[in-house]
Amino acid sequence: MTIRSAESWMLRFPSNRAAAERADEEFELIGVTVVDSSGECGMGWTFTSDYGGGAAIKALIDVLLLPKLSGREAHEVEVINSELFHFTHRLGYGIASMAISAIDIALWDLRSRILGLSLSKALGQSRATVPCYGSGKASPSLSIEDLAELSAGYIRDGFRAVKIRVGREPTRDIARLTAVREAIGPEALIMCDGNERLSLSAALWLGKQMADLNIFWFEEPVLSQDIEGYRRLRAELPVAISMGEHVFSRRDFMPFVREGLADVLNPDICFVGGISETMKIGHVADSFGLGLAPHFMSVLSVHVAASLPRATYVEYYPFMDDLLVHKLVVEKGELIVPDRPGHGVAFTEDAWRTYRVA
Repeated sequence: MTIRSAESWMLRFPSNRAAAERADEEFELIGVTVVDSSGECGMGWTFTSDYGGGAAIKALIDVLLLPKLSGREAHEVEVINSELFHFTHRLGYGIASMAISAIDIALWDLRSRILGLSLSKALGQSRATVPCYGSGKASPSLSIEDLAELSAGYIRDGFRAVKIRVGREPTRDIARLTAVREAIGPEALIMCDGNERLSLSAALWLGKQMADLNIFWFEEPVLSQDIEGYRRLRAELPVAISMGEHVFSRRDFMPFVREGLADVLNPDICFVGGISETMKIGHVADSFGLGLAPHFMSVLSVHVAASLPRATYVEYYPFMDDLLVHKLVVEKGELIVPDRPGHGVAFTEDAWRTYRVA
């Protein structure tokens, strides 16, 4: 099957209160729909949050990338991904990788649908469920009481792990984490996410306090580009380090992998170059004995994690549930891997009507 047409689109919708840092915070999904010669469709997207920027990504997709797809064989997903990377690499990573991600996800969706398989089965699914942790209810703007109650709510719903955002006020974070630990009990896991907010000195101080709270991992304590900072953190902290949400290619993961600066890799499928690149990162993690926990986009991460041996957790962050025809199912802290053709994501007619901006 050859690619007959491809178009881009964008949805803009508000963030939920429990996750947002500002009342007017929004998400943008910048998407691509590809259609093959039989009329089968595939859909993919990347996203921005808080700061916008979707128009720049969409312009890159429209002007430079979509013209490269017409007439291509629909099964040549990895080949197309590689060609788009080399075509854009002088622009740098970041926006280019995000744009490629949207196209790659759409092509994998199309390829899976042509085969009549779910995305996970097309990737080599090895399990029917994957462990997940509750996320998206831990805004730094929440009161300690609200944070503790929302975290406990995840445990009551059967989750065995939650993630808490830290870094805005490190000294206050200890009280927040202590309250969460008391609310969820000694057995549940707590992941902490610094969102690259901390200075090295603050990350070292906060990380050392985590030992008494039995924190499972400390995610992105400092900027991902601060390799020397990660060397210090790895040498001095008593807690596992995870990182990768803001790394935009498998090549940029390699210093962390080779030097053992991270215990868990957190690639974001929508940032790093799509399904193709995430699978390669997963195999690197497996080769070096590292954990893999794909970041954020649960509806895609569940398929990848079900197909990679080192995938330890998926972040369950239902930020766009109100837009979806089919929602993910969680049972006893495990995400059920969907078996619909492709990735199985479809937006409601109301979502298209209300939130489509381009």
